[in-house]
Amino acid sequence: MPTEYLSHYREKLQQIGHDPSVVDGLVEAILASPAEFDTLAPQVRNAANALDWYYDRDYAAVALQAAALRTQDPGLRRKLLSLALDRAIWCASCSTSGGEGTARSLHVRELEAAIEPFR
Repeated sequence: MPTEYLSHYREKLQQIGHDPSVVDGLVEAILASPAEFDTLAPQVRNAANALDWYYDRDYAAVALQAAALRTQDPGLRRKLLSLALDRAIWCASCSTSGGEGTARSLHVRELEAAIEPFR
């Protein structure tokens, strides 16, 4: 689901004037050079902060989750999911209403379940 959802989310962000290509490029750079994760992760955070939470999900969290499905490296998968979870928790913590918080917490729970086997 994250892979199909990611392209739809990307299109919606572009329709409202946001450009997620910087986040996409950084996630691809992490996949290409896992040893650079610690250098690239803060850049992912910074780039993601410029984007709207259109579907009550952080775009970077969705992109990182989709990328985790593409790697065979369990250590890198854990790092990607951990960063995605961190982003999703932060997104949920910024909720201004109960319904918004509930919607955002769904992604948190999804990521917690995905990372569980790697803990």
